[in-house]
Amino acid sequence: MNGNEGFFGAFEKTAFVVIIVLLLVIAWLNWQMALFGLLFVVVAYLYSSRAVCKQRQQRYEQFNTIAKGITQASNFALQNLPTAIVIIDSKARVCWYNSVFRDWMPQDPDKTQRLNGFIPSLRLDKIWGKSGYFNEKIENKYYRVIYKFIDGTDYKGAPDSEVESYMAFYFDDVTESEQLRHEAEAMAPVFGFLMMDNIEDVTKGLSDVEYTNLWAEINNAIVEEIDRYDGFVRNYADDSYIFCISKKALMNMIEQNFPLLAKVHNIPTSRRIPATISIGIAAGAATIKEQSERARSGLELALGRGGDQASVYIGEELKFYGGKTQGAEKNTRVRARVVAQAIKELMDDADNVIVMGHEREDYDSIGGAIGVAAMARAAGKSVHVAVSDQTVAIKKLSDLFPTEPGFESLLITPQAAEDFVTDTTLVFVVDVHRPDMVAAPKALQKAKRRVVIDHHRRASDFIEKPLLTYLEPASSSTSELVTELIQYFVDPISLNVVEASALYAGIVVDTKNFVVQTGSRTFDAASFLRRSGADLSIVRHLFMESFDSIQLRAKMLADAERFDGMAITTCPAGIQNASILSAQTADKLITIEGIEASYVLYTLLDGGIGVSARSQGNMNIQLVMEALGGGGHRTVAGAQLYDMTMEEAVEAVKSVAKGQLASMKKEEKAE
Repeated sequence: MNGNEGFFGAFEKTAFVVIIVLLLVIAWLNWQMALFGLLFVVVAYLYSSRAVCKQRQQRYEQFNTIAKGITQASNFALQNLPTAIVIIDSKARVCWYNSVFRDWMPQDPDKTQRLNGFIPSLRLDKIWGKSGYFNEKIENKYYRVIYKFIDGTDYKGAPDSEVESYMAFYFDDVTESEQLRHEAEAMAPVFGFLMMDNIEDVTKGLSDVEYTNLWAEINNAIVEEIDRYDGFVRNYADDSYIFCISKKALMNMIEQNFPLLAKVHNIPTSRRIPATISIGIAAGAATIKEQSERARSGLELALGRGGDQASVYIGEELKFYGGKTQGAEKNTRVRARVVAQAIKELMDDADNVIVMGHEREDYDSIGGAIGVAAMARAAGKSVHVAVSDQTVAIKKLSDLFPTEPGFESLLITPQAAEDFVTDTTLVFVVDVHRPDMVAAPKALQKAKRRVVIDHHRRASDFIEKPLLTYLEPASSSTSELVTELIQYFVDPISLNVVEASALYAGIVVDTKNFVVQTGSRTFDAASFLRRSGADLSIVRHLFMESFDSIQLRAKMLADAERFDGMAITTCPAGIQNASILSAQTADKLITIEGIEASYVLYTLLDGGIGVSARSQGNMNIQLVMEALGGGGHRTVAGAQLYDMTMEEAVEAVKSVAKGQLASMKKEEKAE
């Protein structure tokens, strides 16, 4: 249009010049004719100008009509798009919305309302200035919400004008597809393995008829439970099953806390020993093979944690359910003899041996490590014990070591242990099985040959690819396990006084002076150590406390808070050996009548907060500590908390402990 107007403007100028020239020529020949021509030109010009103006006005009116129609059509289309649209300001206030948004939302918004009222989870500060999308459920509908930032600076007029920025949200109703996806996920197959974990103990001494009847009751309980969820189950060994259910069925089992565990547990037995089962289930893996492998791994985890529980993988997340039954001690020592022989063979193939416990060693950890070192010396191997920063336990024991060759350099730092590790080094990890909790993590990571000896219930983050694992949750302590291995080691081992006393101290500290979780094998191990020269005066010396620590512990006990049959207190900051003092205080708290579990919090050297937890046995504090990222045993456990104050840590421990207590009461009520 502008090009045409320019063309016609140039043409008019040229024509005007030509007319003037012609009029001048005519005037030179005949001025009357020139005057007449001039009048004719003026009249013609005025007439044509009026016609052109009228035509232009008509054309402008036509264009305005077309533009107005387009605007009305676009506004109508915008208001009635099948997608809801809303525009908000930086305060999440609703500034504009179309009719579809009004119809989809549960209530009619006005311009004073905020979008948070419709999307409670909206964090505007996280997405302001960005573009993207998220999924949201509002009432019974699912939406894919696309958001775009409208930068006000792009529309500024005068330099001093203030133009706000906005965000536009587009709501796409994906309810139908989401419901179909949820239905498909609910029907996805879930594989599991199930094992009767104590059938030998329950049926020992029964007649064939009694054995068959008991096995049939357990089998019927298992098959009926799986059938109840329209699942598939097959018995592929005398005590083992494989089953397949839907993910929806798994969610129902989790919601009810796996009632099958209680059903089997409540089956009456003639020996008064409750039958228990262990379950490993996996869902959400990428392939069927991977899902099956995770289910098998889950079963091993459940068995390693003492049985009577279900281990469930949902994707990468692992959770445990059940685990209320105390691990039953086995009177047979066949496994101890087999493991001792296997350790001898592994030591024979090694050039040197490194032993380590958990960081901030207690007497059970260092005692078990010294016992394994004695086995290595008997096998003729160079051996060192890697220890973390010197604690009271290590300092008192190291002061007692004789100066004979081999003992003066027995204890080494984690850095030195890393230098000693070669491809043929055999590394023993005692009283711990989590790689992030060992005294020398870099040495462990460097080692290719590893052995784990522990009495704690198995956690999900186990040391990778150990050559040998000796995990006995029913045992009182790692020192007890090592003492039994020493007795069955191929070569006779003669323990000196310090070694025997260190192992004896390890048993004493974890059994609370032979009061907690002791069995006949515990006393047999203690008897062997006494015959080997364990000196009770040395043990008493190891457990002696200073006058200041007694006063401080009394203050911690006085400051303890009681809640729901449990007690919690804190250790003042800046106290040396706070972990040992806290553990002793936790032990003392559960000796008080009416206290079922105790928790003592203390400050770690790296700024974190440690938790020492103890229980009488009815409450499984291992589950409490696992929920906080720690672990341990049913009656002795701990955790390390970070990025929180002491007050926040106390509230976190209390909250989890109350939740576990409520869960335990709910299970008891269901039974």
